[in-house]
Amino acid sequence: MKTIFILIAFLIESSLCIAQPVIQVEKQTFINIGKAGYFWQDTLETTSFEKVAQFKPERFLKGKSAIFNGGTSGKVWWMKLRFKNNNQTTPYLFIDYANIDSITVFYRDERGMINQISAGMFSLKQNDNILGTGYVFPLKQVKTPIGEVYVRMRAMNTLLVPVKLVTESVLNHALFKAHSVQPIYMGIALMILIFHVFMLVVTRSKLFALYIARIILLYFIVMVCYLQGYGLLLGPPIAPFILVHAHFFIAVGYIATILFNSYFLKLKRQLPQLNKFFKVLMFGWGLILICSLWDARSITNILTHVLFLLTSLLFLFSSIKVIIIRGYAKKNPLIWCYVLGWIPVALASIYLVFCLSELIPFQSYSYNLLTLAGIIEGILISLGLYGQRLRLLTRHNAHFRRQRILLQEQVEGYRKQLDAKTEKPVEHFSLKALIELAHARDPSFMNRFSEAESSFIERLLQISPQLLPAELTLCAYIRLNFDTKEIARTCKLSVRAVESRKYRIRKKLGIDGETNMHAWMLDLTKSS
Repeated sequence: MKTIFILIAFLIESSLCIAQPVIQVEKQTFINIGKAGYFWQDTLETTSFEKVAQFKPERFLKGKSAIFNGGTSGKVWWMKLRFKNNNQTTPYLFIDYANIDSITVFYRDERGMINQISAGMFSLKQNDNILGTGYVFPLKQVKTPIGEVYVRMRAMNTLLVPVKLVTESVLNHALFKAHSVQPIYMGIALMILIFHVFMLVVTRSKLFALYIARIILLYFIVMVCYLQGYGLLLGPPIAPFILVHAHFFIAVGYIATILFNSYFLKLKRQLPQLNKFFKVLMFGWGLILICSLWDARSITNILTHVLFLLTSLLFLFSSIKVIIIRGYAKKNPLIWCYVLGWIPVALASIYLVFCLSELIPFQSYSYNLLTLAGIIEGILISLGLYGQRLRLLTRHNAHFRRQRILLQEQVEGYRKQLDAKTEKPVEHFSLKALIELAHARDPSFMNRFSEAESSFIERLLQISPQLLPAELTLCAYIRLNFDTKEIARTCKLSVRAVESRKYRIRKKLGIDGETNMHAWMLDLTKSS
């Protein structure tokens, strides 16, 4: 008896596996119907629709998830859907993923004639795209009472098929609702971009330039135009170019991000071993960049998945190691946002790689998770960068306060020396002796020069009390007719550093660019 029940159950299960479900179009909401579809891989890539339509149901594989994942190797897949609808409505097949190289829809009309509709990124037509994110196929005059539609599709990057079969009213309403959130995301990303452009103009820091490159390449080009499908709005030839060379933009974006992370955390000094590993990752991304220029998508797909996961996890690890464990953000809690910013990116990268590897089923919200993680990352990383700038400004202000105190003490010392002069003659050093002291870098040089040229020093401090001790020394060298190279050798500085100090002295003393500084210094005491 038990054996009979097991046999009956097996037969029922087998019949259910073979019997393909029939979709009632009027009852469908805007959900993916991948589980109701059946799929067959065309290994020859030349099988005709007439031959596929004659296949027995058991040759097809039943859909396992709401979104079909056809892999990243560029294989040709056929999808079969069975449906019924009343004669008063037109069913619409909507494939909500733009990055499919070619799509061809086949069905028979009431007269038994084959209808064929072609679309895909490489055969763009005006009526293919809806709100720039996918392809819509009106299935008019489908053979009744139960219609069958076959879809031949191929994508060299990643073949994902989020497909809906609905009426026109459901399609229009759902698309408007589904895409109403995207402008909000893009508006937030645009505000983040404007913030970093403003900070770049103000600070001239390459940190902001590198992060701007990440935002433009990885968010606006890769996430919005490539993954979300808005590249369709750009039309040919830009949209196909982004699809073919998507890995190029991803590689350049991640190279810029690695440089940004290394520069922000000072990995060369803080974590030299990990910094070497990041250089290896940069080499890997560079290899992807080169391969993508020749449309070697079969090679770059797997490499991109591996490096995407590794790089995202190492960003999080390096930020935790430097900022939390080594206490980089002890005095400024905002820098902790830099660590928090990489957490959603790391989690989203793990989830996406698992989805693309078919370890877990791909869902409708999978790519939206990556977009949301990118927005959260942008906000938190921006706060972390702002915290770092505050930390630097605090350190600079403390340094300037110390310099001001030292300057005031030195000015008071000079004034006391001038006030303490007696009537006895002061032993002045000759010009030659002062020059020899300067060349020898004698510590007493400035004291001797102040005694010999007290009125010169006093006059300089009257014009600009903000002159630093190093700047007063440089003025003394100029007074002694030292040229720039001679000053650089004496002070053991670069010529460029000396020029920079001269420029600051000109600004403080109000000397225009056309005036000779040596002549101005010689005439200073004469004019007083």
